[in-house]
Amino acid sequence: MTAYEQFASVYDIFMADAPYQPWLHLIESRWQIANFHVADVGCGTGTLTVPLAAKARTCVGVDASEAMLAQAQERAFDARVHVELLCQDVRALRLPRPVDLAVSTCDVVNYIPGTDLRQVFQAVHDALVPGGTFAFDIIGPTRLAALADGYWHQIEEDAVLLHETRVVGQTIEHEVHAFVQVDDGLYERVEEQHLQYFHSEADISAALRDCGFDVCEVLADFAHKQTDAADRLVFITRA
Repeated sequence: MTAYEQFASVYDIFMADAPYQPWLHLIESRWQIANFHVADVGCGTGTLTVPLAAKARTCVGVDASEAMLAQAQERAFDARVHVELLCQDVRALRLPRPVDLAVSTCDVVNYIPGTDLRQVFQAVHDALVPGGTFAFDIIGPTRLAALADGYWHQIEEDAVLLHETRVVGQTIEHEVHAFVQVDDGLYERVEEQHLQYFHSEADISAALRDCGFDVCEVLADFAHKQTDAADRLVFITRA
């Protein structure tokens, strides 16, 4: 089963601290997207997609999870924003038109095994206009260390999350258990297992160059500082 199929309904509750605002600030500060065709690759529930669509010429959201896309569609409807949503595996990315900017945020690239990186990067490269930009993030070394034998719990008014992580080699294993209130005193249990893959800065850069990208910048936690102590690395690349 595709990751986040069952978890989609409660995803936003537990992702309140995800760096969507830093991403939006980065995009707005660097590019004038009013005339851009934009793609959010791995858009999830559309938390970033919808504000991008409100500012861009067009915006396409792509995700492998139909359940997540249903949440994104509802978000776009509530915001009265038009977003074209496509259910696709990113390895076989096919957009309706070339885009000026493609983004993949909040660990999307870490769901791609190292053996598939070049296939994905080539698909994104082929979806961009010449000179278009691909911006994305990956898990950094500091966050990887925190995920080794990690355990978190989060209690909200109508949901409880238990999240365990293990790191085995370059693979990050997630076990997610959520208890979601569906009626007074009744809770539905949701369980999913996710696999992520740690990619080094060097491996990502090499794969990008092999696919025709120029690596313009690598930011550490959205800032210019040492990347070896970062929770999150942000790549800014040009096709």
